[in-house]
Amino acid sequence: MLLSRASQYTLQALIYLARQPSDHLVMVKDMALELGLPEFYLGKLIQAPARAGWLATARGRGGGVRLQVDAASITLFDILQLTDGHRVTRECLLGLKDCDDESACVMHCQWKPIKQELTEGLGGYSLAALASTGLPAGLLSEVDAEWKPMR
Repeated sequence: MLLSRASQYTLQALIYLARQPSDHLVMVKDMALELGLPEFYLGKLIQAPARAGWLATARGRGGGVRLQVDAASITLFDILQLTDGHRVTRECLLGLKDCDDESACVMHCQWKPIKQELTEGLGGYSLAALASTGLPAGLLSEVDAEWKPMR
């Protein structure tokens, strides 16, 4: 899969939070239950967007997490950069450590323009746009649950 599990879960959580009223704090436990995601892992994943200043967090009774920036200011590319770094757009398709214009693998010339298009495409979708679709935020969890390998 193109997106790591961490990216998938973080994306689902951010879409979920973007759909909440701006002043509404959501407990990670409730969000995990609603999305069908592991609570402890989701709690760890939420830390990166919080450190980036995207989320406000409050501990204790009545605490939780909420989006504190405009969802339109966060792109899908931003989210993937936060969770996976440059893995999606910079890694060699064949997994080679030394693969660039000077020491290219056999796929480099074909993969380079695709990576560029991918980067531009991911930057064209905001969190607000993703949150405004009719798809449920937990869609990836449902797909994972129904996935069966091809025989």
